[in-house]
Amino acid sequence: MIELVNVRKVFNPKTVNENVAIKGLNLKIDKGEFVAVIGSNGAGKSTMLNLIAGILQPDGGHILAGGRDITALADHSRASFIGSVFQDPLSGTAKSLTIEENMAIALKRGRGRWFRKGVNRKNRQFFAEKLAALGLGLENRLKTNAGLLSGGQRQCLTLLMAVMANPEILLLDEHTAALDPKTAELVMRLTAKLVEEMNLTCLMVTHNMKQAIEYGSRIIMMHGGEVVVDVRGADRQGLKVADLMHMFEKVRGEGLEDDKLLLS
Repeated sequence: MIELVNVRKVFNPKTVNENVAIKGLNLKIDKGEFVAVIGSNGAGKSTMLNLIAGILQPDGGHILAGGRDITALADHSRASFIGSVFQDPLSGTAKSLTIEENMAIALKRGRGRWFRKGVNRKNRQFFAEKLAALGLGLENRLKTNAGLLSGGQRQCLTLLMAVMANPEILLLDEHTAALDPKTAELVMRLTAKLVEEMNLTCLMVTHNMKQAIEYGSRIIMMHGGEVVVDVRGADRQGLKVADLMHMFEKVRGEGLEDDKLLLS
């Protein structure tokens, strides 16, 4: 479903500040997998997601989705099959627009330029049904400006909007990191529900290893712009946070050249 072939990304090339963020990365993700991506700051996690989303362009290699080479495809052209949610709950919605206006724009995402101030009755009913499933009462606040919602409410709305256009891929970049634990759990339960019901292929960057183990059907660990641990299938059964910490410490302590762990 998603394949990165020898992908490379360098920031500030040929300067004293050169940073090789992604080093010849090869990664294949099957349709329907929920991949949790962990690793320390600067490991290349968010850079990888931004490359898949088209926010960044690689300096080498190819990115494929469903067998199609999308390396040169602009981010807005990928919006019809890729949905994204980022860490800041305020970044995913237009605060000056109402809930229903935000959802109307999300519904047309990836279908060319479109905006209509009004929302028809059919769409309004559809939006209300989707919001009612959140259990937050937002279905009764369709004409409320998004800027008046709490951070957790806006992130739930953003997550719902990210899948409104029925994408095949969902990218989550620490989408619960700015939330309190109770709200973060609510957003994660909603995430898991949407991924399962819509059979989405999902990549979730997180620093929360407990979250990664609980929700990820596959866990990959990045370090120095490479995937150094890949846990799936039977190896994932019974996995604990301490096990992941041990793997990470081993990678950092022994170096990457002689110690690429692959548990699959």
